[in-house]
Amino acid sequence: MKRKIITAITVLSLLTVIYGYLHLPDYYILNSMSFGTQDTHDTQLKVIVYKCWGINDMIREIESEHNRVNGVPTTLEIKLYYPSYFLQGDSKPFKTVTLRYKKKE
Repeated sequence: MKRKIITAITVLSLLTVIYGYLHLPDYYILNSMSFGTQDTHDTQLKVIVYKCWGINDMIREIESEHNRVNGVPTTLEIKLYYPSYFLQGDSKPFKTVTLRYKKKE
């Protein structure tokens, strides 16, 4: 009887963890910093990545959404962090992508 209770609790715990993981977003944009001059507009995004498959498609999605909402900057730097590493104060991104755009005349 005790073994059945422990098994049931274990199964319910695993299902809860799996359910929670499946409902996480693929990524979360933690912050956005913009700076520049009259001729430039540079933006840096810090992104926490929860699901790392299809990372290149995810980067294009982040870029597209940012540019749609905020306009196209001169440069867009996207820094990607794992959630557990980001909690450490001096963590480094696991990937940084810098996108440069031509200025429209």
